Amino acid sequence: MTKRWEDNFDPLLAWLDPDRDRAGEKYEDIRDSLVKIFSWRGAFDAEDLADEAITRVINKLPEIAQSYKGDPAKYFYGVAKNLLWELNRREQSRVNLPASDRIEQPAQEAEPDRFEPEFDCLKKCLRRLPKAERELFLQYHQQEQRNIPYRKELARRRGETANSLRVKVYRIRATLQSCIRNCVKNKAQRLK
Repeated sequence: MTKRWEDNFDPLLAWLDPDRDRAGEKYEDIRDSLVKIFSWRGAFDAEDLADEAITRVINKLPEIAQSYKGDPAKYFYGVAKNLLWELNRREQSRVNLPASDRIEQPAQEAEPDRFEPEFDCLKKCLRRLPKAERELFLQYHQQEQRNIPYRKELARRRGETANSLRVKVYRIRATLQSCIRNCVKNKAQRLK
């Protein structure tokens, strides 16, 4: 079982800089840069992609921390580049389907069935969250596009920084993802 990313956040900060305050500033700068990179590349979910890139670095940190030489920010940017490449490949594979595949299995019919278990599990897992966490998660994601000014305003209204709000929501998302994975796996096992 892999560790949750927040279990490795302190080592990440230590890797960025021995001074915790400077490390926090570097983390914020790196995260802001990642959001900009993904935004410039046309990703509507730039904040989520930045979080994914950071999570990948955190998960890889035990292997690279001792041997990596140079500015850690460059490692994050390399991970972001690879993530963009993966997303681009996925997008191309969806776009370049042969016409015969589209005719045999139309998207309109395949989509609802394919995502129904995940959607049911999402609803179930959302209900399991404490009310305050559920409301925060839904408020944070209520904008159709990832709206940074909206999220900053939400943080201000809650009396916290945008980063602390982002971390809280990320933790809630990690809990939901784990719950959904387990739920879908259990449903699949019951169907066997």
